[in-house]
Amino acid sequence: MKNLDNEWFDFTIKYVDKLNDNDGNWDALSEEEQELAALWRLEADMYNGGFLQFFCNWGPLCFEYAIRALTKLQAEECLAILQQQCGIIMRLENNKEIKALWDIPKFLTEDELNEISDVLDLKYWDNQDDIVSKTLHTYSVLYEASIADG
Repeated sequence: MKNLDNEWFDFTIKYVDKLNDNDGNWDALSEEEQELAALWRLEADMYNGGFLQFFCNWGPLCFEYAIRALTKLQAEECLAILQQQCGIIMRLENNKEIKALWDIPKFLTEDELNEISDVLDLKYWDNQDDIVSKTLHTYSVLYEASIADG
């Protein structure tokens, strides 16, 4: 499995690099490239610091593209978990005191923080959606092209 993880990483990081090369301009990427860059960011941050790290680092647009990718992958468990987590923070949507995304955790209750980080993040880490295999299969045209390019 480790080799497959490496292949996934090498494949998806190309689109994060392309995004970075274009100063974070998502419009410089095709829809599939947006999805793959967002999926890489999602997986990297979810398995590092969890949902709040992902959302507060990359924002709602990256979240939207990640959701689009997971929908395409039919990653139902991941989708359900992320939608629950997003639902928790959405109550803050019109909070005028929030000036930056990293302000969000300051306005969550202890119960909300616990639900996001201690319950739902753990469920995400244990999920059985097999994002790696599904990504390589679903985006096979881009994946095969990336292999051909070396």
